[in-house]
Amino acid sequence: MIAIQVAEPFEPWFLDKFNRVLIKDATRFDLPKRLKENFAGYGGKITSEAGIAIQFEFDLKDWRLHDLDFTPAIRTDMQEAKEKAWHVEKGDLIIRDLGYFSSFSLKSIIKSKAFFLSRLKSKMTVFDEQGQELSFKKLHERMIKNGITRHHINATIGNKEHIPVRLLVETVPDEVYQDRIRKREKENKKKGQKTSEEYKARAHFNLLATNVPENDLPAEKIYKLYKTRWQIELLFKTWKSTLGIDKIHPMRHSRLMCLLYAKLILYLITAQTTKLFGKLFYQKYKKHLSIQKCLKTLMFTFENTRGALILKRASLSGYVQQIEKLLSKNHWLEKKKNKLGFEELIELFSCISMK
Repeated sequence: MIAIQVAEPFEPWFLDKFNRVLIKDATRFDLPKRLKENFAGYGGKITSEAGIAIQFEFDLKDWRLHDLDFTPAIRTDMQEAKEKAWHVEKGDLIIRDLGYFSSFSLKSIIKSKAFFLSRLKSKMTVFDEQGQELSFKKLHERMIKNGITRHHINATIGNKEHIPVRLLVETVPDEVYQDRIRKREKENKKKGQKTSEEYKARAHFNLLATNVPENDLPAEKIYKLYKTRWQIELLFKTWKSTLGIDKIHPMRHSRLMCLLYAKLILYLITAQTTKLFGKLFYQKYKKHLSIQKCLKTLMFTFENTRGALILKRASLSGYVQQIEKLLSKNHWLEKKKNKLGFEELIELFSCISMK
């Protein structure tokens, strides 16, 4: 199913500076205890002794799936990034969350002549262009004094490696800062630790690190591009609410794998159908379909698609007309507050808009 995907962007110039724009994340959920030998969980009072992580990676340019893997829940995202460093190709832009962030993975990406965009870990040391350790406390005071909310710094990160990056610094509202401090102090109280002054200073900021040259990805567009990660969270939500992928009762390992593969094959078929009609509608109406709405409808009416899969090509016109009529009603992408829509994303990152 992965091999037969259609790989074609909505517009040929969309993010054309990069070979691929790969977004990766994982969803985890508990499994019945009897599966702990195959999929070890964290254990304890809250989580099960058995748990699974589904690692998922797709290309933002053409929505093609590049990785789909099942691992024990206790296997970290950092291990995943390290063991699959060879997946990265020249010219790729890799967008991931903090869990995948390590000096090793960043150096591997650079060695592959590729690019990364990631949040900065709170314990990662930052040095300015003069080689001096950056004081986030002083930086915050200076930005507040000058009324600056965003700042762009050429820096190096890491105690030993000193990896060159463009560091994008954005101040957060005070309520966000206070919320971060409350959560960290609650965690530290359980561990018998105190919240460091360094963490408190960094909590004033959203920090993004990248090695993409300014000419290829201006600072003001980096924040918006990174926010596209939230789309993978919506997909995981669809898997759980529509496919019920996390609803697993006691069963053998072989039956579990059959069930997971069947559900994800169902997802891949409906996702490809959505993608093909999405491009058709975009060309016809210059409007975008909601992937989540379409997936839900197509999964609940899968009998139609299943029947079409066994038809001869010449007999598919009826199915195509039926699906087009179905998806053209109430399946359009809605603009969400403070969320970058796919339509705006195409306009923002096309070569035309970057001139």
